[in-house]
Amino acid sequence: MNIAELLKKNIVMIPVVVSIIVGTFTGVRYIVSLTETINKNKQEIKIINDTHLLNFKTYIGQLNTNQNELLLMIEKDKGNRIVADDKMKRLEEKIKQLEIDFKNFLIERSN
Repeated sequence: MNIAELLKKNIVMIPVVVSIIVGTFTGVRYIVSLTETINKNKQEIKIINDTHLLNFKTYIGQLNTNQNELLLMIEKDKGNRIVADDKMKRLEEKIKQLEIDFKNFLIERSN
């Protein structure tokens, strides 16, 4: 058999074989391209997640700093109120003592 006879007998098979070869090559190329895209997207997602994580850590750190400053201010105000209350009590005691002294002075003077 020569090649011409083989081609005549299998004329239908040639396009099928070529189609299968081209389809296989195209499928493999698509899978490789898809895999590369997936790997590239994974890297970009990792970078984005790392950036967001860093931003969230910074934000949480700032919130903690602000919270600590507020708690410090509250404690300072409590201390100031305690001192002010103590001074007010001493002033009230002094005023009461002055009233008593003034009454005693008036009583002594009238005698």
